[in-house]
Amino acid sequence: MLDRTHTVLDSDDGHAHYASSVNSHMSVSQQAGPTGYADPYPAWSADKQIPISYEEIEDIFLDLTQKFGFQRDSMRNQVRCFSEALRSLLIILRQFDFLMHLLDSRASRMSPSQALLTLHADYIGGQHANYRKWYFAAQLNLDDAVGQSQNPGLQRLKSVRGGGGKSAGAKSLDHALNRWRTAMNNMSQYDRLRQLALYLLCWGEAGNVRFVPECLCFIFKCADDYYRSSECQNRTEAVPEGVYLDTVVKPLYRFMRDQGYEVVDGKFVRRERDHDQIIGYDDINQLFWYPEGLARIVLQDNVSSSCKFIY
Repeated sequence: MLDRTHTVLDSDDGHAHYASSVNSHMSVSQQAGPTGYADPYPAWSADKQIPISYEEIEDIFLDLTQKFGFQRDSMRNQVRCFSEALRSLLIILRQFDFLMHLLDSRASRMSPSQALLTLHADYIGGQHANYRKWYFAAQLNLDDAVGQSQNPGLQRLKSVRGGGGKSAGAKSLDHALNRWRTAMNNMSQYDRLRQLALYLLCWGEAGNVRFVPECLCFIFKCADDYYRSSECQNRTEAVPEGVYLDTVVKPLYRFMRDQGYEVVDGKFVRRERDHDQIIGYDDINQLFWYPEGLARIVLQDNVSSSCKFIY
């Protein structure tokens, strides 16, 4: 059993830090510990024909951490020694642990492959997934292919403005839905797992940005496109730890905070503003929900692009 009790520590950057639970298990196989040690993920085991091992899943999390600069401290969970003979310090990822329990729970009721497929559908590709709803509402379905273009926003804008040269059939919703379903069905189990891991890592450090889910979808889309790019795959050095929090989450959090609060004598006090003068969560969501809003986003290099990696 896992003790899910955590102590929440406040932070002025809007990012909650959690003290590790003293009773958490590490993600290791039953054979790795002493006799009788309980496997924390019994339904996700090699003898049940899992599509990907949890050692490989942990490698995915570590790879994403190095490529995007997620905080390692936010990923570490309780470190535990099995015996005096081993005395090894084993690190597991909080989001890894969360994902493994989701997979393990479903795998106890269906096949492991079906568990991964349905979990990915719930978060990313399924009819009721918020990310899929955002993707079509923002008209990213007008891109040539799902996730294949390194700068799909530019292609979308060309289509919206009538410069894409696409046929009426290619622009139809039915065609877009069929293309989406084909892409989801043809996706490898590795890519399904990688997308889930990336989404959870983006969400895990998002702090108050979680209250603007359309913005979080945009962040995830940019990160997923970047991961597929040659720039990311050819990068040899790791992105410094904390880059995602410092360059993506903090600026957004501070903008939202400053809409309602200001510093007076070293303390945050509520601004005296009418509601129509405050950019709130709903206003930010609306910006990222429609193609007209995405078209207004201008990056530091003065390129107007709805989905270009934002680091």
